[in-house]
Amino acid sequence: MSSFFAWFGVNWEAIDKKIADEYPSVSHLEGTELHSLYSGADIPHIIDVRTSEEYAVSHLVGAEHMETANVIAAAISDLNAPIIVYCSVGYRSAGVAEDLENLGYSNVKNLRHSIFSWAEQGFPLVDQYGDTKFVHPYNRIWGSLVSRSLHAYEPSSGE
Repeated sequence: MSSFFAWFGVNWEAIDKKIADEYPSVSHLEGTELHSLYSGADIPHIIDVRTSEEYAVSHLVGAEHMETANVIAAAISDLNAPIIVYCSVGYRSAGVAEDLENLGYSNVKNLRHSIFSWAEQGFPLVDQYGDTKFVHPYNRIWGSLVSRSLHAYEPSSGE
């Protein structure tokens, strides 16, 4: 996937198209919708499917770190449980959402534009020490989708 965007440029429209083409059955939730759910009584399972390193830099408040659908399924047995998955931009999490649907989960949504958009909107993020505004930029290609002021560090040029 990274080589596709390295050749053709990275932007939200291209990412949205790639996700829609590869994962057409996956439903999406906007960050503003998820943010409003935090004030309600029934908060869904919020699952961060990024790597441990990315999760350690920052994650959504209350997010559980589980990288695959099988790990999620082992932890959440209720096939009707509301589950929101996210990653950096929404591509990896769309794949996990589809995998969960294939396992029989019926109430799964992918956070559109994931943690990058969440951070850009100024919604709360935490790390092991408490509140933070920074995100793991992944690399220069993906990091270009989030303001440099929100990068936890200067990303590498690798894919």
